[in-house]
Amino acid sequence: MLLRYSQLPKKFINVSNTLTTRGGDVKGLKCEQDLFCGINRPKSSKPEEMSDLEKKHTPVIEISGKPEKGEPFEVTVKVGEHLKHPNEHGHFIQWIELYSGDTFLGRADFASERANPKAVFTVKLDHIHPLKALGHCNLHGTWEATKEI
Repeated sequence: MLLRYSQLPKKFINVSNTLTTRGGDVKGLKCEQDLFCGINRPKSSKPEEMSDLEKKHTPVIEISGKPEKGEPFEVTVKVGEHLKHPNEHGHFIQWIELYSGDTFLGRADFASERANPKAVFTVKLDHIHPLKALGHCNLHGTWEATKEI
């Protein structure tokens, strides 16, 4: 059985990222100081109140039209919309996932330098829940945004 990143137990995500990305001991860091501990969320949903780090990493969710139950509609998710995110071998957005509430809808993976962190999903929902997007930066962890529909 293949598990998506978001389905892994938190202890495996943190250990894996700490060892492979940071390459060392992070003792003494509190969870809220460690970008790889859990999911990062901006302190404000207003771009003018976000830090540069938050602007570069927080996904932006756009919906075409007004979604209706059982009808397909497009959802675009971009990372680096408020402030361009680097896209180089050592620093890039690895993937974007889209959820309706906690229900997985899709995932897009990106290569460094050759891809733009933008994904367009065509989805059809039987139950309308807030949309949630996760974007993962290889240096700054997983970031979340939500949008009511």
